[in-house]
Order: sequence, then structure tokens, then C-alpha cells
Amino acid sequence: MKFTRESIRHHFGQLWPVHNRGFTLLLIKSRELCEGDLDQVLILSAIGTRTLMNRRIDGLTYDEFLDGRRSAGVSRKINLQSIADGTGIPRETVRRKINRLIARGWIEKETDGTLAVTSRAVDELAPATRATFDYLRDIANAVLSITSATDT
Repeated sequence: MKFTRESIRHHFGQLWPVHNRGFTLLLIKSRELCEGDLDQVLILSAIGTRTLMNRRIDGLTYDEFLDGRRSAGVSRKINLQSIADGTGIPRETVRRKINRLIARGWIEKETDGTLAVTSRAVDELAPATRATFDYLRDIANAVLSITSATDT
């Protein structure tokens, strides 16, 4: 069964509570790790999304990702203005938050002004990653229970 917007609407009662619980727990953990500032989470996510955009990492395990194999291939760069444009966070706010993330050792700024998430950020944000794994597991299990029920 391929899920469409309509099939998700149809199975809303089975999917939304799982999503809402997991997403809320992920936001709470992310907020806690980022000094109560969800804009920091959004900025880190924007950098990660841009870095992996148009690249496939199929078959890459999380351990391989941690070992640095995530950087294989051509990486798209992102700068402060691109983050502001893409997230809707005002440019000056992005600048202040990036400076804070640099001070925490979570972001590196290249000589050309582009930004990258550091391995320190990956390590220190591991509790949020575990919350993400739990969230994805629960969504996957909810989807599997729906597909199993429709296959019988």
C-alpha cells in the first residue's frame, strides 16, 4: 500500500496520535538541548538539510554517518542569508544564533562564510537523535499496523 494524502486522512485516527506524541517529545528534547531556543534547532536542521539536499545516503547506517561517511560526495553549502531566507527567521536573529552555536562548538564557519554542523554537535545532540529514532520507529510501526490490517 502506498500512502497518499488521502490515505493518511483516512487513517488519521491511527497516525496522528502517534505523530503528535513523538513529535512533541522530540521538540521537548530538542528545546532542552538548545537552551530553550527552538530557533537553534531550526537553524541546525536547515544546515543539515542543505548539506544532504539532492544527495542519497541509502544504505548508510547511523554508525557510518557518525564515522563521517555522511560527507562523501559533493556537499551543498549554506550561509547565513540562505538560512534566513529558507526559515523565515530574520537575518539579524540568525546571525546572533549562529554566533551562539559557533561559541558552543556546534557550528563551524568556513572562510567563505558557509556553515557546517560539527561532530561535537552530533555528539551533544545524541539525545535528540534517540528521540528522532523513537519517533520514526513509532510512525513506522503505526504505518505497518495499517498496512497489515489492509492486507488481510
